[in-house]
Amino acid sequence: MWCLTSKLKWVAAIILAGCWSSPVLAESPVTSAELYRVVNQVELNRQDQGQWARAAVGDSLVPRDAVRTAAQSRAEILFNEGTLVRTGEGTVFRFPPGRRSFELVDGSALFMIRPGQGDSRINTSQASVLAHGTALFVQHDASRNASIVGVLTNSPLGPVSVTNARGDVTVELQAGQFVSVIDGVIGLVETFLLPIVYQSVDLASGLGVGQESFIAQQSPAVQETINAVRAETLEPLANQVAWIQGFCSANVGTLQDVLQSSPLARLLLPSSIPPPQVTIQMPQSDLLVTPMRSLTGLLWLGNYCQNSPR
Repeated sequence: MWCLTSKLKWVAAIILAGCWSSPVLAESPVTSAELYRVVNQVELNRQDQGQWARAAVGDSLVPRDAVRTAAQSRAEILFNEGTLVRTGEGTVFRFPPGRRSFELVDGSALFMIRPGQGDSRINTSQASVLAHGTALFVQHDASRNASIVGVLTNSPLGPVSVTNARGDVTVELQAGQFVSVIDGVIGLVETFLLPIVYQSVDLASGLGVGQESFIAQQSPAVQETINAVRAETLEPLANQVAWIQGFCSANVGTLQDVLQSSPLARLLLPSSIPPPQVTIQMPQSDLLVTPMRSLTGLLWLGNYCQNSPR
């Protein structure tokens, strides 16, 4: 470079020192993967050739390959840099070309992305998701042009961003928040109940409290991924449980009393009981999303408080 002449080396050194004063995170490319777990009927489509063949544990994937699961079937895909993707039943998942790119064509998937690997992009036909290394789930119903994105962790590098297909609206999600995108329209950011996810969703196995025995049964590479991501899931879970317990211990009686006494409750809970369906219902979904502002969420909270020690 012209600036590296003998006279200007000291200037270059100063400039370079200034440019490198902040740490630059390395981006680990996603170049290959293998099927880590297969449950029932799972198929592979090699290189977008349109031909599906029965898959087995250990099968390799390269860019432009796709995985499809039938009813009551699941697959777990371990990528070369440690990302673990768990797909639910009735799901089509593609591994498109790109340094850190994934595509959910239909169905549901939970992504465990190790921290420090670089930004990852997850796309559906309705949403583009940018994550910095975290655990999140994505559901997409191709027949209804509807996607749901929810986040389980808080990355130190910032929230997960969700942009609609047109690219003109973006929202940010923290742990315990989800959003729907239907026909290009992004809905309200909602809070969902993290304890229900860890108690009821098999795709999230290993991320909750007291699941060390499950983790110990996995391969060393999968253990490393789960433990790295789990370190970021436990604090948001504990914070939400603490808030729920505080809500229970308030013992103020009616929902209106709670709303008047707590600004946070006014944000999380509705002023009146809403109808049971507050978001889209995904068919054959392995992911259970229970919004706090739903009737189901309120019933769960009431039952939790009733059975919790005061």
